[in-house]
Amino acid sequence: MSVFDDYDNYDKKLNLSEGTEHVRESETQDKKKVEGYEPNPQDEKYYEVMGIKNSFDNVSVGADKYGQMLISVNTVKEPGEVTLDSDKKKLKGTRRKKRIGAYGDFYTNLYADRHGAFAYRADRNISEMRMIREFEIMAKRRVSKEQRDAMPLLRLEEDKAELSQLRSMSGSQNDNYSERERLERRVHKETEYRDRFMARLRKARRKTYAKEQAEQEQQTVTKEELAAADNDDENDDANNENNENEL
Repeated sequence: MSVFDDYDNYDKKLNLSEGTEHVRESETQDKKKVEGYEPNPQDEKYYEVMGIKNSFDNVSVGADKYGQMLISVNTVKEPGEVTLDSDKKKLKGTRRKKRIGAYGDFYTNLYADRHGAFAYRADRNISEMRMIREFEIMAKRRVSKEQRDAMPLLRLEEDKAELSQLRSMSGSQNDNYSERERLERRVHKETEYRDRFMARLRKARRKTYAKEQAEQEQQTVTKEELAAADNDDENDDANNENNENEL
């Protein structure tokens, strides 16, 4: 019997990919493209600042030069499946649906609205907690539960509510024990994922500010150097004029 036979795909991913989570940390000046996202030529260019990939799914966080951040979510492969729909592998910016939310925009593929890759774009000035909360709300409305599996924190509140309901229905400690135990494991892993992602997103946001500050400091230095050069030129001109008068 396969290790996949006794539980659904989401539990497979949570249990089998937990130890193979790989984190990528990049700098925007590295010009690394956001994985799983095919940009629209009319958009500003996003460069990855952080990414997380496991055996099945990929999350890539990018930023543009104006401080807009993009969280792109796509599927790499499905447990037990040989082929995968291309709309799950990549969000296609040239053929996408855009929804405007209270704190950002949400993107899905045009012909795989609820069952393909998706992304959320927001201003970096929004806190990571607000960013994640808004992302969760919009994803719940626009993306199937199966696709939200690619980013476990998007399932957390829903699974917590289901667990609470299951506990309230139990007449004794043994009622629905196996289902409650499975849900408790899910919620625990989803909470861990959310906390890790929150910390990483906070770090990624700070990196974009640090880059902008460094650029501003460089611009300031350049202006000071130009001003100093102008002063030197003026002094040289004054000295030359004095020398000519003496002659």
